[in-house]
Amino acid sequence: MALTSLRLRAAALATALAGSALLSVATPASAANPPYDGCPAWALCLYQHEGGTGSKAVITPPAAGGHSETVRLPYVKFLNGDPADNQVSSWINNSQCEIRFWDDAWGDLHPSDLDYAPWWSWGYKADYGPGSSVSYKNDRMSGLAFYCP
Repeated sequence: MALTSLRLRAAALATALAGSALLSVATPASAANPPYDGCPAWALCLYQHEGGTGSKAVITPPAAGGHSETVRLPYVKFLNGDPADNQVSSWINNSQCEIRFWDDAWGDLHPSDLDYAPWWSWGYKADYGPGSSVSYKNDRMSGLAFYCP
């Protein structure tokens, strides 16, 4: 009987030590996502704040093979529910498509190009934050066009 009790105590001690070892190697949870986090393959992600931060909108481009598509941002919402129209401060392109970004999605004022992502430039990104040389583009985007080779 004493041998069984000794084995149970040894097993309990080993379990406690293993549990404390797991706690000591656990990393603390991050309060915020890293910049440009969570943008899937074959997608364009628009971010509400500079540097790929804030809420994002995920837009899936058309299929490759010579397809094109226009996206008007009044119809797109960030994951937090805010409209993306005139609120995009940064983006990342995880597709092979060329993208033209406009400040007039409807063409009323002749859409003027704000920015451009070339074909076959996976991970290409832009930031219109206050410290960038193109901060005048911040929060002006209202449409975009995909051209997918």
